[in-house]
Amino acid sequence: MRDDGKGIDPAFLHKEGRAGHYGIPGMRERAKLLEGTLTVWTAPNSGTEVELSIPASRAYVAAPSVLRGWLARKLFGSRMPIES
Repeated sequence: MRDDGKGIDPAFLHKEGRAGHYGIPGMRERAKLLEGTLTVWTAPNSGTEVELSIPASRAYVAAPSVLRGWLARKLFGSRMPIES
């Protein structure tokens, strides 16, 4: 993701956020849980670029059937398609 905004103050890239707000450190933590990396490039008045890299072996894992069933019910309700 990239924007051409104001950029992020480098001091905020490694700080803990306000209570209940996890910001970039929280994003890095979640990326690490998926065996990935989060990289942030930013400079004052130059915008920000955020790159998330996750191994395909983690990104393309099939969802458990319970989740697929829940999603299908949410999307289709009583009109759920029949699996073949």
